[in-house]
Amino acid sequence: MKHEDIIKRLREPFAFRDIEWKIQVTTQDKVRGMAVAYINSRAIQNRLDETVGAFNWRNTFSPWQNNAQICGISIYDEGRGDWVTKQDGAENTDIEPIKGGLSDSFKRSACVWGIGRYLYELDGIWVEVEQRGKSSYIKDNQRARLEAEYNRAVSQIFSVASNQARTPAPVQQQPAQQQPQPTQQTSKNQQPAVVTAASDYWVQSVKPSGKESQLLELVNEGGEVVSAYVRKSDKAITTGSRLQNVNMVRKQSSYGQYNLIDGYRVAA
Repeated sequence: MKHEDIIKRLREPFAFRDIEWKIQVTTQDKVRGMAVAYINSRAIQNRLDETVGAFNWRNTFSPWQNNAQICGISIYDEGRGDWVTKQDGAENTDIEPIKGGLSDSFKRSACVWGIGRYLYELDGIWVEVEQRGKSSYIKDNQRARLEAEYNRAVSQIFSVASNQARTPAPVQQQPAQQQPQPTQQTSKNQQPAVVTAASDYWVQSVKPSGKESQLLELVNEGGEVVSAYVRKSDKAITTGSRLQNVNMVRKQSSYGQYNLIDGYRVAA
């Protein structure tokens, strides 16, 4: 199978029956919640088996900074006679920490190959929920709505991608004058940092990262969820608190892109 055929097959959308949902955030009265889609490790394994064969892929794990896992997924390239590896990492989870970290890093590594990557383009879907203990669950009568919204979004995402692939990019004339040089110096393998506009966020979760930093899961006013690091721990940042005027910088490391909070203010 050609490389482009393998990548195309890996990136194909999953059927609704293979998709799982979790409630990311709820309204204050706990009657509605925003459901987000994800795939489990078994669906990823099946996709790899079906695409390249069970004997032509493998995965490896290694601990990182005492509280995270790095996963590499390798696919055998017959043309090169060698394995091609893509990797990503995830922090250990609160429940069954090591197992959760291994599972999350496997999913993120699969995303680097393109498996389920389109799910990041899906908006959260607000549904009716019910409380069971301290957790919120999607009501059974909301499944039909989830399926309809999922299929509509998938159709739109892949229709746009198909049209973009068929439409050649316009040729633009380059001006003769010298282009301005970036003010920030970067190394050969490092991308310049991208600064996003200041926004307000609600803190959905706070996790320690390394000796001093924190990993925050944030939700903006539009319901979009984003993860970002804070260099030094701040006891004022707790679950449910609101951060105002958040300046977020997107940076690049050997493990991929990540967000770093460069400035913020905790609302009273």
